[in-house]
Formats: sequence, C-alpha cells, structure tokens
Amino acid sequence: MRKITHKYKSISRVIFPIALALALSACVATSPSLKAPLYDITAPTLESSKFYLLKAEISVNKEKADWYLLALKALITEKQFPQASALVSHLAKLPLMTIQLSEWQLNRAVLLQQKGQFQAAIDSLNFSSTWKLPTLQYQRYYLLKGKLYEQINNPSGAVLSYTEASSYLSDTFDKQQNWVRVWNLLVELSPSKLHSLSANSNTVLSGWAELVALLRQHAEEPVLQHTALNIWLATNPEHPANFYLPDNYKTLQTIDIVRPNRIAVLLPLSDKFVAQGEAIRNGFIQKLLDDNSGESQPAVMFYDTNGMAMPEIVAHMQNDGIQFVIGPLQKDNVDAFLNASHNTFPMLALNFPRSKIRSKNICFFTLSPEQEAKQAALHIAQNNHHYPLVIAPNNKFGHRVSSAFSIEWQSVTGKIPEIKYFENRDTMQETVQQVFGLTESQGRIQQINQILGLNMASEQRSRRDIDAVYLVANSGELSLLKPFIEVAINPNVNPPKFYASSHSNHFINGIREVGELRGIEFSDVPLLVEHNNPTTVRFHQLWPELNNSMIRLYALGMDAYSLIKVLPQMKALPEYRYQGQSGELSLGEQCVVNRVVSWAMYEDQGIISIR
Repeated sequence: MRKITHKYKSISRVIFPIALALALSACVATSPSLKAPLYDITAPTLESSKFYLLKAEISVNKEKADWYLLALKALITEKQFPQASALVSHLAKLPLMTIQLSEWQLNRAVLLQQKGQFQAAIDSLNFSSTWKLPTLQYQRYYLLKGKLYEQINNPSGAVLSYTEASSYLSDTFDKQQNWVRVWNLLVELSPSKLHSLSANSNTVLSGWAELVALLRQHAEEPVLQHTALNIWLATNPEHPANFYLPDNYKTLQTIDIVRPNRIAVLLPLSDKFVAQGEAIRNGFIQKLLDDNSGESQPAVMFYDTNGMAMPEIVAHMQNDGIQFVIGPLQKDNVDAFLNASHNTFPMLALNFPRSKIRSKNICFFTLSPEQEAKQAALHIAQNNHHYPLVIAPNNKFGHRVSSAFSIEWQSVTGKIPEIKYFENRDTMQETVQQVFGLTESQGRIQQINQILGLNMASEQRSRRDIDAVYLVANSGELSLLKPFIEVAINPNVNPPKFYASSHSNHFINGIREVGELRGIEFSDVPLLVEHNNPTTVRFHQLWPELNNSMIRLYALGMDAYSLIKVLPQMKALPEYRYQGQSGELSLGEQCVVNRVVSWAMYEDQGIISIR
C-alpha cells in the first residue's frame, strides 16, 4: 500500500475517496483495462474526472501530471469547481513541462472564467515568449483572452487578442468568424479609441481600425464610401480585409452605386390634399438646400398628380430624362403610376399600392401607424409590462392599429393582448367599465342583494391584472379615457401605465395645457418631440403655426431627400441606420423603409422627450 506522506495529503483529500471507490471496482476487471490509452492533454476530454483521477493514481512522473490535467479539464466540464480549484493548486507544486504548463494555465483561466472571475482569469494567462508550443495552444490562448476581455467590457484588449489569434487559425471559416468578431467590436468603438488602435504596432489591427474609421467617415455618403473602400483595399492588397471583409461590405464593394442626377417628385400640389403635398415638398426642398456634402446637387422636378393624368406625367418624365422618382402620395396614384410607367423607373413611393407589387426598383416610405403600433408593443414589453390593454376606436383605423400591436406583442411575448373598441365618446365610460370588470362586479352585487333581500353597501372591484394601457385616440378622446380608467381602478390597486400613439399629439410646437394627459407616454417623430435638436429648433422658428400633422409630412419630405443618398447603402448593409427627422430609418423586407419613432411624455411644462 502507498505510504501517504505529508506532501501528498492535500490533494489526497479530494482524489482518494473517488479513486479508492474506482480502484475497488476495478479489482474485478482484467488488467488490460487499466492500460493507458493514447491521449492528448490539449484535446477535449472524453471520459469522466473519476476515470482520469484513477489513471493518475497508477501513473508516475510526466504521465501522472498529464492525467491530472485531463482530470482538471473534466472537473471543470462537470462544474465541480471546488475539486477543480484543489487540483489546480496541487498541479502548481508539480514539476511541469512547457506543454503541461500551458495546459495548466489555460484550464486555470477557464475555471476562473466559469466562476465569473474574468480579470483574474486574464491575469493568470501569461505564456512565456521562450515557450515553443503547438499552434493549437496559441490559438486557444488568444481566443480565450479575447473572450475574457469582452466579458470585462474591454473591446480594445479583445480585438488585439483576436488579431493575434488569427496567425494561428488555418481553417477559412474560423478565420472569417474571427475577423467578424474583430469587425463587430471595432465598429462599436468611439472615434478616439479607434484612432488609438489605428496607430497600433500590429499592422493588421491598425489596418482594420483605419478601414472602419474611413467607412464611418463616409457613412452618410454611399458613393464616397464605396469609392473609399475600393481604394483602401487596392492600396493594401495583403491585408486580410481583402479576403475576410464582412459579407455586407463585400456587397458594398461590388455594388454599382449610381447617384441619380434628375429626380421627379410626384405630389398633389393643387385641389384635394394640396396642404399635405406642399408640406412634403417644403421639407424636401429644405433638406436639398441644407445639403452641404460638396457633391453636385441633382436637378429636381415636381409634378402635380392632381394637375395631369398619370400617362401624361410619365410622358413628361421620359422627356425630362428622369432617373429616380419620389411619390406619389395617394394609394390610387401609386397604382396608376406603376401601370402607366410599367415599373421602368426606380422609385421611393410615399404610400403602398392597393395591388401587390414586387420589384427591386421600388421601395416604400410612409408614416405608417401600423409601424408605430408595433414599436409601441415592443416599447411596452421592454418596460417590463406583462398584461397590456389596447383601447381603440371601432373603425378601420382602430382595427388596423390594434391588430399591428397584437401581432408584435405575440411575437415578443407569445401572449395575446386584450383589445377593446369604443364606438364614440358617449360610450367610452361604459367601455372602460366593462373591460375593467366594474359592470360585472355591480351585477354580482345586485344579484346577492336580491337573493338575500338586503340592500348592502358594497364597493365595486376592478380587475387587477392590467399593468399597461395603449390608447389609440386623439387628444380629446385621450383626455376622457384616462380619467375614466383612473376612476375605474380601485385605490388599493397599482394603476396601469398609460401609453399613446402620435395620433394623440395635436399640440402646436408642443405647447398647450396638458390637463388630464399628464404622465402619458407617447410616440412621435423626432422633429416634434426632440426639442434640443438644432433642426427642430430652426424648424419651429420657420414654421411656428404649422399643425403637427403637417410637421410629420414635412419630416417625411426631409427624409425622402436623404433616402436618395442612403438607400443604396441600406440595400448593401442591412444593419445600416439613418437618423432622420421622421425617425431612425432602416430597410426592411420588400424594400419597406422602417421608422423607429421617438418617445415623449405629457408633463405640466409641456412635452418632454424621454428617449
């Protein structure tokens, strides 16, 4: 029997109970079962920690340390962290070879990582520059350090480690994934940190940082960005970006970006909807005048969709050499234009056609209330509400908006929200009482009084589950609905949070007595609610009396001009976002421009931006 020395006691407390049990059971096995198979301490473990600990007990010298290292790896996999920590300490006292030291360091760092001690794990990784190790060890070393730096929110350290790891990666897919990690970290860095990395002594990393900064510089100019990308790649032919550029920028590299020189804008500029058409036109012209990019401005021609038949407009456009179309505004006119033009013009329609059209040349940009309702559902879910109620008018508009909210809520939470429709202002209070259970509660009270022949004084009880109410209503309807709901809620119940759509915001310049609307969060275009925005300040100086419906269309016109430039980039880069005056713009399915609106709240001092 082995004599247990003082030196051996510490690890034996952990290993011997396991090893002894296995040794006893192994006595009945044939001796070949204990023969050591071929093994690789750098490879993932295939057996249990008990198996490797037993092997260590019957081995000596280098082989003993190897089996302990495999046992350590298995213990970490099994999440037996106290035993793993004890084995780490024991291995630290053994005379380890270089490959064993590297494996010990890596597994010690993984153990610390699993225990949430990320900085300690980084500090524990310190491969000597004199070591000569297999490629796999260096690969694991730098990839692990990169991940640990990410976990302590040190992207600069992470990109440096991942860049070092690239030298030890041979598989093309692994290299691609590694450079995607580097790219995704770099694009999130501040300009100052990016500039610092562009001066790094590692020329590969400095090149990546330089390229990201260059593309960021021309982020709103797709033509210049496209040109700058190709020039940089040609100037740096050996840089990995030539082979491992993220897929979206590969598309940008090869896409044929053509900036239109002659643009048609189709709007109602007389008779019906002239006010809406003029608001969009004025916003478009304002953005055109503000364009100081240095590029030559396109020639813009406005066509009155109420002044000419659509075939006549198309004929004029062909004679005028039009290359891109914005509009029309009305659904019927979108259909009429598509039929008359036979889809020959690239266009940004300002409404959806009644007929389904699919074409790479046609994109759509609208002030969609359905998009706004979907964002409201997401916003309410992100605010940790679980049981929303939607109250909307019983008409086509109310049904469209509430349906969009419901679809998004189900997508986010897997649950169906409750929806209640009101007929008119006269029936609002009755609708609220029904949905909050007061009508049913009063009925039960009356039934009990009839059964008992008594006239007991009882308090009506409202339901307690609703924690948010999304109100699809104008400001007048909202000022009635909110107090009706507040009265319907029992005093001992936490009241629901109120949310509303831009449909409620009719105030001019955000100034008016808010009264009953106080505390309601609502969504709207940035031009209306972000009052610190220089564009917003100047706009209200130019158009102080314009009502909010017209202001939203003005913002639509401003962004329609901007989209002429950024649409090609959106098509090439799905993650691209443009901060517009009607919202944060991105390109969705079937070339529909999505808008992320801003959020504000009605307060005593007016409208306060909250996001």
